[in-house]
Amino acid sequence: MNLWSWRDRNPYYETAFQVLDVDPTADRAATRARIAARRKRISYDAKRFPLFGAILTVAQVNEAEEQLATPRARIAAELLTHRPEPSGDDLADLNDLLELSRTLSTATEAPAQDHEAGFDYRVLLALLPAPADQEPSA
Repeated sequence: MNLWSWRDRNPYYETAFQVLDVDPTADRAATRARIAARRKRISYDAKRFPLFGAILTVAQVNEAEEQLATPRARIAAELLTHRPEPSGDDLADLNDLLELSRTLSTATEAPAQDHEAGFDYRVLLALLPAPADQEPSA
């Protein structure tokens, strides 16, 4: 499967996740439930649930379900799926984290005795929890 070949449509539109109305992070049970709901909606009245102006068919839903069944095709669909940009509270939290990161990165470059009120910000880095995919260091 070539991700960059365009056949009759733009590959960034109508990915398997968009056709099935499934979040890429959803587990198998949630994915199966969303697929069943999508298939039921289309069988009742497909015109009410268009995707990018096109009316979906049961064949397209079946094809999208088959794509998510194989790991290679699922990864390809995940790569083509654009994540929504954060907004609202999420964006404010991300900006706060960015500012904290900038403060900590500049604090680690300066010697400890130069910090006002005697704070050594380098200690904070050691107190942060390890990422979930790494074992904590002793």
